[in-house]
Order: sequence, then C-alpha cells, then structure tokens
Amino acid sequence: VLIFLCLPVLIVVPMSFSASQYLEFPPREWSLRWYHNYFNSASWMQATATSFKAAFLTMLVATPLGTLAAYGLFTSRFRAMRIVSMVLITPIIVPVILVAIAVFYVYVKLGLVNSLTGIVLAHSMLAIPLVMMVVTSALKSYDMNQEMVARSLGASRARAFAVITLPQI
Repeated sequence: VLIFLCLPVLIVVPMSFSASQYLEFPPREWSLRWYHNYFNSASWMQATATSFKAAFLTMLVATPLGTLAAYGLFTSRFRAMRIVSMVLITPIIVPVILVAIAVFYVYVKLGLVNSLTGIVLAHSMLAIPLVMMVVTSALKSYDMNQEMVARSLGASRARAFAVITLPQI
C-alpha cells in the first residue's frame, strides 16, 4: 500500500524536470524550465502566498477549536456528547464534493465566495475533526489525575489544562 501511495510522487518529480512542452516519463531532456516559469510568474507567487496565508490562518483557527472540542467532549459526562462528537466529525464522513457544494451555496448567500475568510472557514471545518481525533487519541493515554491534582492545589480548570494537560497531549 505504501508503494502504491508513493509511486505517483516518484513519477511526478522526475517529470517536473522535463524540457518537453508536455508531460512525459521518463523525460528525454532534463531542464529547470517549469521551475523557472513558476518562480518567475507573479500570479503563481501570489497564489502560493495566498495558500500559505490560508494554511496558517486555518491552523490558528482549527488547532485551538479542535483541541478544546476534544477536551470538552472527553471530560464531559453527558450522554449526548457522543452525538455531539459525531456531528463534529461529520465533515470527514460526508464526501468532500457534497461539502464543497453546500459551502459554496452558503457562501453565495453570505458573500464569502472568493475570499480568504471563506477559504479559512471551509478549511477549518474540514481540519477541526482531524485535530479532534488526534487530540482525543492523546487524551485516552493521558492520566487525568494529574490535572485533578493541579486543580486540588488551587489551579483553575483553564490553568490546569494549559499548564499540565496541554503540554502532555
């Protein structure tokens, strides 16, 4: 399976050094033509900068929200929390094309089409469930008694989480 997943990378990377006008494998002639075109194109550089901005802002939104959601769901004793957890993980379960159509429909109504805010919100919606799953798996191997000790010594729940739990998960 690993070979099957890595094989496209092993083919595409050498193809990117082709001097040909069209993609070919293996390349007949080697060149940095495509990299030269990419790095000298203002529109590609702007698109790359926008992608990095969106990724960074998505990280700033999804990581704390996903962590807090996982922590809240993990420490909660309400029966309905399993349902809430399933609802928060739904964006991963639903096919991405359906999510994209729904997001586009909502964004048209809200005027967020073709905006950095819209991109960040959509990516965050898809990233939060991933953060939740990672943090929840870390919490399952974490001894909550450590946080309880900090709280019994006078720390607030938020301080105990920030100082004791968060660094360990």
